[in-house]
Amino acid sequence: MTRRPRTLTVVAGALLALALAYLALSMVLARPQVTGASFSAAEVGTAPEAQRRALADGVVTLPEMVAAWKADRACLQAAGYDPGPAGVDGPGTGFEVEVDYSDEADPEAADQTFQQAHRECADEHSALVARAFATQP
Repeated sequence: MTRRPRTLTVVAGALLALALAYLALSMVLARPQVTGASFSAAEVGTAPEAQRRALADGVVTLPEMVAAWKADRACLQAAGYDPGPAGVDGPGTGFEVEVDYSDEADPEAADQTFQQAHRECADEHSALVARAFATQP
């Protein structure tokens, strides 16, 4: 009866384990990063077309986020407001809107009108996409 050296068996087992670990790790790293945000079927199903397209693959890219902010800005401009440029805090970030109510007879009503327009524009162009983009790893 011939005895095989135990060292060779241990080394072969260790090499096999390392090879499998490397293969598993490379498969995990090669996967696209899927957003950590969760959306209900109703949210995605009723989302405007541009947002549904951006969310379709589970990954919101920087160009998709920038497009959403640009559409959001254009919506606010169409509503009569003057938003600043997108990307104020770096690529993929939003924009600022300064609103002056000093000439308004009812500043509170004017602010409510602005808040409503802002909500409607965000809901139409960027709300779900921004949530997904912010929660991606």
